[in-house]
Amino acid sequence: MSKLITVFGATGNQGGSVIKHILADAELSSEFKIRGITRDVNKPAAKALADEGVELTTVSFHSISRDLPRKHIES
Repeated sequence: MSKLITVFGATGNQGGSVIKHILADAELSSEFKIRGITRDVNKPAAKALADEGVELTTVSFHSISRDLPRKHIES
């Protein structure tokens, strides 16, 4: 069973490069399922990540404790 890694800011510079690194590495990509947290899943960058198998969740970072389901925080 794959481990789950949650990456905040999935479509930004830092989060995006973490995800790209994992996806580009055969060993890491087979070990981890990636959950990406972003403000807008409709952005082209978010759609591209989804096409690569990244599970995306929309969250407003101004109200993260209200918008982010507990299961995502605990992953």
